[in-house]
Amino acid sequence: MRVLYLTDGRLSYRSDYDMPELRPKEALIRVRLAGICATDLEMVKGYDPDFRGVLGHEFVGVVEAVADQADTEWVG
Repeated sequence: MRVLYLTDGRLSYRSDYDMPELRPKEALIRVRLAGICATDLEMVKGYDPDFRGVLGHEFVGVVEAVADQADTEWVG
């Protein structure tokens, strides 16, 4: 999985990030387009210096898989 990762105030592009495992009531989304919002920019500026993780929570995507068989109509 490819991500924009923030750690120690530095951004890095990673293509080796592990794919998440589905838990009950979750869906796996293939992100087609992700936006970097003002909150993400503030994080890069040091808003929360202890934060380490993936940026970009505003996105458009397609449901690739669902954890619960009852929700398969969402796939695609």
